[in-house]
Amino acid sequence: MTSSSSPTVVDRSRVLRAEFAPYLPLMDFLAELLGPRTEVVLHDTSDLGRSIVALTNGHVSGRTVGGPATDLVLKVLQNHEHDDRDYLANYLAESRTGGTFRSSTFFIRDEAGGVVGMLCLNIDDEPLTRARDLLAAITATTGLVKGASEGGTPGAPERPAAVAERLSTTVDELALDGVARIVAARGVDPQRMTPEEKVSAVRDVERAGVFLLKGGVAQVAEALHVSEPTVYRYLKQVRRASS
Repeated sequence: MTSSSSPTVVDRSRVLRAEFAPYLPLMDFLAELLGPRTEVVLHDTSDLGRSIVALTNGHVSGRTVGGPATDLVLKVLQNHEHDDRDYLANYLAESRTGGTFRSSTFFIRDEAGGVVGMLCLNIDDEPLTRARDLLAAITATTGLVKGASEGGTPGAPERPAAVAERLSTTVDELALDGVARIVAARGVDPQRMTPEEKVSAVRDVERAGVFLLKGGVAQVAEALHVSEPTVYRYLKQVRRASS
């Protein structure tokens, strides 16, 4: 971890959207304000396979300019769940290597209101959480004092928050991780799944936005041990049922 913030790196091979112009100067400012443990990322949603067009303090997550979108970006674009919001703040994110971050995303919209980009902050609070856990350990009580047990068990670790976003370094990793987690959550070996169970898995993958990625169908076909035409057939069923 560096002791000072790195300057913003911009993908000079791309023509950036006019909507991004107000946000680029903010990236160095935010990194200087919040410190070298804060990564600032500018995503362009027009190319999800290389959506990172500008990046400050990429050492925080290990990503680079030209990297792919995250699973949260895919879900936002696929499901339109946050069309009425300007931003999401202080959710838990996780990198491929297991690092955890306190993350926030600001939606950048065009004149029609569509999301064309996202400005994201990923803050590594690991030293602060270590200090919090140490304080909790040395100030914990045994529960013998009246009222000590109110509000939970003293000294017990907090229940970890659910991970809302995973920060992938390649588009193949992004697709594979999304599909693998959905298949694993079903608790059934894909080779033993019924056609109905596989259709259900494809429905969950569709909701996760994986099919927005180039190569998503191939990843699903491999994970479910079916052909790509079969995945397209299942996907057609899912979309027909939801229309």
